[in-house]
Amino acid sequence: MLDGIRRFAPTAIVAIALLALWFLLAQTVFAGRAYLVPGPIDVLSALGTDAPNTFAATLTTLKEAALGYLAAIVLGVFIAAVLSQSRLLERSVYPYAVLLQTVPIVAVAPLIVLWFGYDDLSVIIISLVISIFPIINNTLLGLRSTSRNLLELFAMHHSSRMVRLVKLLLPSALPQIMAGLRISAGLSVIGAIIGEFIIGSGNSHGGLGVQIIFAQGRMYTALLFGEIICATLLGFLFFSIVNGAGNLMLKNWHESAL
Repeated sequence: MLDGIRRFAPTAIVAIALLALWFLLAQTVFAGRAYLVPGPIDVLSALGTDAPNTFAATLTTLKEAALGYLAAIVLGVFIAAVLSQSRLLERSVYPYAVLLQTVPIVAVAPLIVLWFGYDDLSVIIISLVISIFPIINNTLLGLRSTSRNLLELFAMHHSSRMVRLVKLLLPSALPQIMAGLRISAGLSVIGAIIGEFIIGSGNSHGGLGVQIIFAQGRMYTALLFGEIICATLLGFLFFSIVNGAGNLMLKNWHESAL
């Protein structure tokens, strides 16, 4: 109990301090200008008034980001596993994976929407594209960092490529894989929001990205703040789930989770 309090007390203190600073600024510097920076109470009131729409939008973004993230995990790990089997294949394909990270997703998103339509599928694909590279990169790094002695031991026993991959390479790469998953967790939500920005028509339906555009168009800043907070908490939720799962898998043998 005391250990838990000591662990989370600094975070709670910082959160309280930020809320107090926010409240103070809203009451002094931005007094009478709530359209620029509304106070925390105004934001809570706006979220309460618009709770059904905000809740439905959060669930929509959660579904889109989760599906894009899961697809990125499956494809990212698979691509990295295939590339790790051949240096020639890695040199041939990996630069194109890098392009996914270097090409601005905002510039590519309209094309994705044009190809796949103005619906959830486009948002999921955009979330996938923006979150897959850290998974590929970190998984490939982990697979390439396996102990040479262990590789030689498996070679002495004439193990097949599949046996080496499943029983040696992937378990050894697990810390790096989890690091990539942590990075991509937040990116998947960002990708979903960007996708909703592109397909959103400014109406009162859709995910958080559409709701943010709608609130901005109405100059409803308090609700806009609340929806931004919801999107931020959604990304934090993804990260916390992945981080907790990683700690459970690594806690008995890897220093990062001991």
